[in-house]
Amino acid sequence: ESATAASIGNTGVDVLSSPALIGYLEHTCHLLVQPCYEGDEASVGTHVDVEHLAPGAVGRPVTVMAELIAQQGAVLTFEAQAAQQGKTLMRGRHVRRVINLERFGVKPSDARGERAREPTELAFWFDFNSPWCYLAATRIGDIARRHDARLEWRPIHLSNLMDRIQGRRLPTDNKAFVDWYRRDLRDWAEIEGLEVRYHPRHPLRPSRALRASLYAAENDVAEPFVLGVMRAYWQDGADISELDVLEEQARQVGLDADVISEVVSDDAYKAHLEDNLSDAAESGVFGVPTVVWNERIFFGNDRLPMLERALSRRST
Repeated sequence: ESATAASIGNTGVDVLSSPALIGYLEHTCHLLVQPCYEGDEASVGTHVDVEHLAPGAVGRPVTVMAELIAQQGAVLTFEAQAAQQGKTLMRGRHVRRVINLERFGVKPSDARGERAREPTELAFWFDFNSPWCYLAATRIGDIARRHDARLEWRPIHLSNLMDRIQGRRLPTDNKAFVDWYRRDLRDWAEIEGLEVRYHPRHPLRPSRALRASLYAAENDVAEPFVLGVMRAYWQDGADISELDVLEEQARQVGLDADVISEVVSDDAYKAHLEDNLSDAAESGVFGVPTVVWNERIFFGNDRLPMLERALSRRST
C-alpha cells in the first residue's frame, strides 16, 4: 500500500488505494466462476472500467459483490462493487477471458490434480471478551482470501469453555504478569494500527453478541458483523450486551435489525452456541483466538504468521 501510494503521489494518505480495490474486484470475479472451469482452464483479467466513489479505511473489512452479466465465447463480463460499512467504495465492470493453462506452461494433469485437492477450510474460534480476538479478527479474513480458503467464524463463550475443559485462567493477581500483558497488548495493537480500550465493566456478558454472530454467519456477513461488534466494544466503549448496539451493527452490514431481538433469545441459537462449545472442546481448542486448519491448532494472535506460512507451504 505505501509503495503504491508513493508511486501515484498519495504518500501519507491512510486509505485503501484504487489498485488494491481493483484487485479485490478482480479476485472476486475470478472466484465466482472458478468452479466452472475444466481441469486445464483458468481465466485472466483483460479489462477494468470502474469508478472509485469513496475512500475506504485501512484495517476494516471490505465486502465485494460480483455478478456475471454476459458471456461471448471465452469472454466473461462482470458487474462488481466494493463496499465498506454500507458505503459503496468502487463499482464498475470487469472482463475476463478463459484461457488454456498449457499456454502458460501448466500441464493439464497438473491442473486437474490441483482441482482435485480438497478446498482449504479454516475454523476461527473467538469470543468478544478477548481483545486478542479483536486483533486476530482484523487479519484472519485477509489471510483466508490470500490462500483461497473457506473461513468459518465459530463463536464460543470462553468462560464456559474453560469450565468444560478445566482450562487455565490468566493469573490476574500477579502484578508482573498483568503489567507485561497490558504492555504486550498495546504493542500488538500498535503494530496492527488499532486502538484497544477496556470497557469499564469488562468482561461484559457476550452471549447475545455470540448468538447474533451466528445469525450473521447464516447470512454470509459474519466477518463485517463480528468486526463491527469488536470495534464497538474494544474501540468505542459500547456495551455489546445491549440490543440497540447489536441492532445498529446489524444495520451496518445489511441485516434486518428487528430480527436481532428474536435471534438472541431463540432456543435454536442457544443450542447452536452449545454445539460450538462441544465442537471446540473436541477439536482441542483451549483458548481464543484459535484457528484450526487440517487438525492443526494455531492459538493466539501471534500464531497467525505461522498459519500463513503453513498455508503458503501447502499451496507450493
